[in-house]
Amino acid sequence: MSQSNIPATLPTVEKFIQRAAVAEKSQQKEIRITIEEARALTQELAILTSKLGKTVGDIHQMLQELKESTTQVDVKMDGGSF
Repeated sequence: MSQSNIPATLPTVEKFIQRAAVAEKSQQKEIRITIEEARALTQELAILTSKLGKTVGDIHQMLQELKESTTQVDVKMDGGSF
Protein backbone atom coordinates (compact mmCIF):
# COMPACT_ATOMS: atom_id res chain seq x y z
CA MET A 1 0.00 0.00 0.00
CA SER A 2 1.48 3.33 -0.97
CA GLN A 3 1.45 6.37 1.26
CA SER A 4 -0.93 8.21 -1.06
CA ASN A 5 -3.83 5.89 -0.22
CA ILE A 6 -3.43 5.43 3.52
CA PRO A 7 -6.82 4.73 5.09
CA ALA A 8 -8.39 7.35 7.32
CA THR A 9 -8.92 4.74 10.02
CA LEU A 10 -6.94 1.72 11.11
CA PRO A 11 -9.64 -0.74 12.24
CA THR A 12 -7.31 -3.47 13.52
CA VAL A 13 -5.37 -0.99 15.65
CA GLU A 14 -8.61 0.48 16.99
CA LYS A 15 -9.96 -3.01 17.77
CA PHE A 16 -6.74 -3.89 19.60
CA ILE A 17 -6.88 -0.67 21.65
CA GLN A 18 -10.49 -1.41 22.61
CA ARG A 19 -9.61 -4.98 23.59
CA ALA A 20 -6.68 -3.72 25.69
CA ALA A 21 -8.93 -1.19 27.44
CA VAL A 22 -11.52 -3.87 28.24
CA ALA A 23 -8.79 -6.22 29.48
CA GLU A 24 -7.37 -3.51 31.71
CA LYS A 25 -10.78 -2.66 33.18
CA SER A 26 -11.47 -6.32 33.93
CA GLN A 27 -7.91 -6.76 35.26
CA GLN A 28 -6.98 -9.46 32.77
CA LYS A 29 -3.33 -10.42 32.72
CA GLU A 30 -3.07 -11.08 28.98
CA ILE A 31 -4.68 -10.56 25.60
CA ARG A 32 -4.61 -13.25 22.95
CA ILE A 33 -4.95 -12.54 19.24
CA THR A 34 -5.01 -14.84 16.26
CA ILE A 35 -2.19 -14.93 13.74
CA GLU A 36 -4.50 -13.22 11.22
CA GLU A 37 -5.12 -10.39 13.68
CA ALA A 38 -1.39 -10.15 14.34
CA ARG A 39 -0.67 -9.90 10.59
CA ALA A 40 -3.32 -7.22 10.11
CA LEU A 41 -2.06 -5.31 13.16
CA THR A 42 1.52 -5.51 11.90
CA GLN A 43 0.48 -4.27 8.47
CA GLU A 44 -1.48 -1.33 9.84
CA LEU A 45 1.34 -0.38 12.22
CA ALA A 46 3.81 -0.50 9.32
CA ILE A 47 1.58 1.82 7.30
CA LEU A 48 1.23 4.17 10.26
CA THR A 49 4.98 4.16 10.87
CA SER A 50 5.83 4.90 7.26
CA LYS A 51 3.31 7.75 7.15
CA LEU A 52 4.68 9.14 10.39
CA GLY A 53 8.24 8.96 9.04
CA LYS A 54 7.22 10.81 5.88
CA THR A 55 5.38 13.46 7.90
CA VAL A 56 8.35 14.00 10.22
CA GLY A 57 10.60 14.33 7.16
CA ASP A 58 8.26 16.89 5.62
CA ILE A 59 8.15 18.89 8.85
CA HIS A 60 11.95 18.81 9.10
CA GLN A 61 12.26 20.06 5.52
CA MET A 62 9.77 22.89 6.14
CA LEU A 63 11.57 23.93 9.31
CA GLN A 64 14.90 23.95 7.46
CA GLU A 65 13.43 26.11 4.66
CA LEU A 66 11.91 28.45 7.24
CA LYS A 67 15.21 28.73 9.09
CA GLU A 68 17.09 29.50 5.87
CA SER A 69 14.55 32.11 4.79
CA THR A 70 14.67 33.92 8.13
CA THR A 71 18.45 33.90 8.57
CA GLN A 72 19.46 34.81 5.04
CA VAL A 73 19.89 38.55 4.57
CA ASP A 74 20.54 40.24 1.25
CA VAL A 75 22.49 43.48 1.47
CA LYS A 76 22.84 45.70 -1.59
CA MET A 77 24.96 48.79 -1.67
CA ASP A 78 25.13 51.40 -4.33
CA GLY A 79 27.50 54.31 -4.52
CA GLY A 80 24.78 56.86 -4.12
CA SER A 81 25.53 60.08 -5.99
CA PHE A 82 29.31 60.11 -5.56
